[in-house]
Amino acid sequence: MLSENPGISEEEKKRLLHCVVIGGGPTGVEFSGELSDFIMRDVHERYSHVKDDIRVTLIEANEILSSFDVGLRQYATRHLTKSGVHLMRGIVKEVRPNEIILSDGTIVPYGLLVWSTGVGPSQFVKSLDLPKSPGGRIGVDEWLRVPSVEDVYALGDCAGFLEQTGRPVLPALAQVAEREGKYLANLFSKIEKEKGGKAFRAKVIPLGDPFVYRHFGSMASVGRYKALVDLRQSKDAKGLSMAGFISWLIWRSAYLTRVVSWRNRFYVAVNWATTLIFGRDNSRIG
Repeated sequence: MLSENPGISEEEKKRLLHCVVIGGGPTGVEFSGELSDFIMRDVHERYSHVKDDIRVTLIEANEILSSFDVGLRQYATRHLTKSGVHLMRGIVKEVRPNEIILSDGTIVPYGLLVWSTGVGPSQFVKSLDLPKSPGGRIGVDEWLRVPSVEDVYALGDCAGFLEQTGRPVLPALAQVAEREGKYLANLFSKIEKEKGGKAFRAKVIPLGDPFVYRHFGSMASVGRYKALVDLRQSKDAKGLSMAGFISWLIWRSAYLTRVVSWRNRFYVAVNWATTLIFGRDNSRIG
């Protein structure tokens, strides 16, 4: 709509209609695929006069979906390219109000910018005078305790195993934080049953088995009712990896199980079904 304003130059019009996504992980790939699909199927019909100018660019420093199987990465690359997403390799050096500067000096003008390169430690975490794991997170031991402070535990994106544990820092994923949260809930219940619920009592109570993370796999939608499913526990492990429409159904089914209540699950399922049959409801566009 902004590009329709009178007096807009062609250069400014192309900038406004350029959507840039930074980060080639599952979030960036899913957003790029869905956005391109939305533009190709819906926006082109509503704003047919700008269909040749509107673009989606995905910028990634290395390979997109680097945690997935090589074959799945190649499938995603082909599908995104076919869907109209321009894949660009580069490292962002600076973000300005209307343009991005890459490390090689390339200037990329944009109208919409989506940053999805992952998360780093917050300023609060950085400011804490606590031992840090590689990457700057709060260092924890095998039981997610902060060794230098009594009765303090850390989990999720703010925590990482200390080097002396010999364990790698886990990725900043929801399934990691969820698994750590359940582990600590059970651990605290055990401590309470052993009468260790008061300050400085837990150190004399045996904590049992340390936390062990087992990866349940990764899924990502690439738009147009296609998705990737990689259920291997690691890059080198064997397991199920597939792509296509069946994978999209698996991805949707897994997503539906994460919706909190049965009522909301029903609403979401009905919305998906009506969109699949009748298309998106874009009556509010414009």
